[in-house]
Amino acid sequence: MAIRCANCGREFDVTLFEYGNTVQCVCGNKVTFGHEEISEEISKDILFARQAEDEKIRELTRQADKIAFLIVGTDYHLIDIEIEKQKFRERIRELFPDKEYLYDLIFQPRFKRLVEQFRGEGENR
Repeated sequence: MAIRCANCGREFDVTLFEYGNTVQCVCGNKVTFGHEEISEEISKDILFARQAEDEKIRELTRQADKIAFLIVGTDYHLIDIEIEKQKFRERIRELFPDKEYLYDLIFQPRFKRLVEQFRGEGENR
């Protein structure tokens, strides 16, 4: 994020303003950036949003753990596990539409590794 000098429009990186620093612009103007206190209402909204996101993450963690358990600790058929994995992927898409790629990045390799390690690669159950 950039902060502009009110006099000449020159931009400064916001990180220069940590701890209430003031920057002297080449035009001679002093540029400051006031760190506003977050109002109680805004902080409650932020807290609520974080709690809602944390609950979504906990739900996905439980579902991923369930699939891992089905692979490792049961004789559940692999086709049925594939169905559970697809449901999991769809739930990720519902809860975090812009983060669906994380399934392929994190969970798919994890599940594949567990199947190879505990079920044997070519085993069909």
